[in-house]
Amino acid sequence: MELKLSEFLNRLFTEGVVTVPRQLLAVEEADLREAVRLIRQFYESDRLEMAYVAPVLDEAAALWAAQYFFRAVQFVLLRDLEEDQMAIHLQPYGREVDAGAVYAVDLVFRYLGPLFKLSSGLAPDDPLVERLRATAAAWPFSSVGLGVDVSTDDLVSLDVIFSHLSLKYAYVDRVILLRDAGRTNDNVKVAAALQEVLGLHQKILWPSLELQPLPNELI
Repeated sequence: MELKLSEFLNRLFTEGVVTVPRQLLAVEEADLREAVRLIRQFYESDRLEMAYVAPVLDEAAALWAAQYFFRAVQFVLLRDLEEDQMAIHLQPYGREVDAGAVYAVDLVFRYLGPLFKLSSGLAPDDPLVERLRATAAAWPFSSVGLGVDVSTDDLVSLDVIFSHLSLKYAYVDRVILLRDAGRTNDNVKVAAALQEVLGLHQKILWPSLELQPLPNELI
């Protein structure tokens, strides 16, 4: 019996490890429904850890992320798969992005770090690596610490993240926790939030951090 998407998600959420089938089989409707149930269950637990009130779950966005991640692991591990299949199975998100979508996608994409490590043996210009980096850059909330450039035409603007208090402070916490200096000066809102959170404790919590001076209206 081939491994299902729902089984993949269950292991990802409960153990942080995954296995994938050796073929790019279609996901059946019953499997998709079970995957959504697991995502809802994980969301209900995870949102309790968020500051303020977490965004409402966007199930369609979460299901897109789950299937994308599922297929991405297959392409990393199964190198005999044809490159033209990536365009079919690793399609960008095609809907409008709001706070709910950002948080829903992150339920799965927060595991991008291990996926990047898994793909570290591939050449930097490998089409799969390029596609994964572009996807990570398009979702800055989930790609803190991965060393991807999010200063270009991102799918998710930092304004979307900073428009929601729960996402804003979760994002800043990740930047601090992972010491992602590349995220500190790309946006004045990020710099202002870092100064707000770190305050007088910056020299203790992040002694090497050097923030650019803020505009007067943000001080």
